[in-house]
Amino acid sequence: MRYIHQIFAPVIGQRWENRELLPDFQERIARLEMDEDARGRLWDFVRFQLVGERARRSTSEWTELRTFGDHARAFEAGVELAADALAEQIAPAAEAAGVCFDAVLATTATGNLMPGISYRLAQRLGGLVRPDSLLLDLANVGCTGSSKALNLARSLDGSFRNILVAAIEIPSSLAEFESPDLDAWQGNCTFGDGAAALWLSSDPEQGPGALALEEISYRQRSDAGLDLIRWGYHSYYRFALRDEKTFDQDVRQYVVDALSETEAGWKEEPRWAIHPAGIVLLVRLSRKLGIPQAAIQPSAAHYREFSNQSSVSLVQILNTVAEETPAGSAVNLLTMGAGFNVIYGRVRKTR
Repeated sequence: MRYIHQIFAPVIGQRWENRELLPDFQERIARLEMDEDARGRLWDFVRFQLVGERARRSTSEWTELRTFGDHARAFEAGVELAADALAEQIAPAAEAAGVCFDAVLATTATGNLMPGISYRLAQRLGGLVRPDSLLLDLANVGCTGSSKALNLARSLDGSFRNILVAAIEIPSSLAEFESPDLDAWQGNCTFGDGAAALWLSSDPEQGPGALALEEISYRQRSDAGLDLIRWGYHSYYRFALRDEKTFDQDVRQYVVDALSETEAGWKEEPRWAIHPAGIVLLVRLSRKLGIPQAAIQPSAAHYREFSNQSSVSLVQILNTVAEETPAGSAVNLLTMGAGFNVIYGRVRKTR
């Protein structure tokens, strides 16, 4: 059994609110080369995506990225700042506990670096990471990255006593304002930057808290959902969807199917950390599965404040929910992403 002892959730990036973005997005859409009917549909779509009081954290220059180099440098700069923020929280906690990490597992879906995030964190943590430790980055796994990294940590043998799992996402570096495609603009409207990390060990008494990692259950639909979420291309990678009209319907059905198979594990547990792919999707899922509306509020609140942070969101929401969970109770985890994957997990607060 692995136990999550501490969650690190720094806030990174500059805060942007929907109402600040609307006039800028309208001006950019007005400059696109497209017929007026299509322009009107795009603007209506963007206004819908930005409805309500919602914010995100982003790099300061994210609306001015143009070339491949601009995007790549913005991603690396964002990762460097996020790694600094994580290390500032992780180092004193590890020093106080007298532990060194035997593995650093990192994930991101919004860029590519060599050396990777695990190495950059190890460099910042110095002697808190063993010289013979496992440093490994998981890439291109989308919003399920944290769940997959947790499952990998759970699968390592007993010689890996203390494991650090980290997620850093800089989706603002993917911003694409020169495309007339709806999915490119959905990406512009939906995502925010973030960072989070978890310290796990096999000793339930080692850290300040203990969330027992009881279950992680995978359901992949590569047969039908391989291109449901994918990369688009222009001057850089960008968020793209197979078919805007059927996307929500397909995602909802895949999630319902996966959770129906794991119902025995979550049916009686009222606490949830659900990846916030969007408020509408959260509400529809809760209705379809009979999950109480109160159970989706932590995820909805996180989405309003930070938007969709890809693999980071689940960890930050778990951090919030776990603080108010009494000992002996469980928290259900749900995330979904490219592949198409749906991953259910459950952690139990042991003390």
